[in-house]
Amino acid sequence: MLRKISRPDFETVIGAVALLVAALALWLVSAGGKAAQESNGYVLTARFDQVDGLTTGAPVYVAGIQVGSVLKIELAPGTLKPLVTMSIRRGLAIPTDSAALVMSDGVLGGKFVRIEAGSETEAMKPGDRFPTVQDSVIVEQILQKIVLGAEARRRGEEPKKDEPQKTPEPPGPKPDAPKQQ
Repeated sequence: MLRKISRPDFETVIGAVALLVAALALWLVSAGGKAAQESNGYVLTARFDQVDGLTTGAPVYVAGIQVGSVLKIELAPGTLKPLVTMSIRRGLAIPTDSAALVMSDGVLGGKFVRIEAGSETEAMKPGDRFPTVQDSVIVEQILQKIVLGAEARRRGEEPKKDEPQKTPEPPGPKPDAPKQQ
């Protein structure tokens, strides 16, 4: 015995099916694009200390032009350092003394890899690792340094440019100091 479905229930079902179809289409386009990049390119790796914010699929640029994408981010065997695997467009010769840098697309933007081309005439081969890398800059650490510097200046402890900087004490009252009101 079939039950008649109400119009709101019918619309909900159709909406859910449309969302599933759209999600499936996006996944297929994404997977197809990655597979195409892998087959049309060659793989290079870079071992960093920090890759905060870098994700699989992030673009790889040379001189501002996208030449590949990040395929995989994992811990390098035997270390606790991230190993980034990138697909580079076939036919592009990256000099062996080039550097891979994790960069940020603005203050709140995503991360990407920028390759600074070296001057060697010999090109990297598939599977080679970049000899020089620059880690991801962590915005929170920069902001913390700015705040600590401002607090030090407020207390009159501004370090001179030629002197080594002291490690700032944590904010808050000192144990032996009288409390301010």
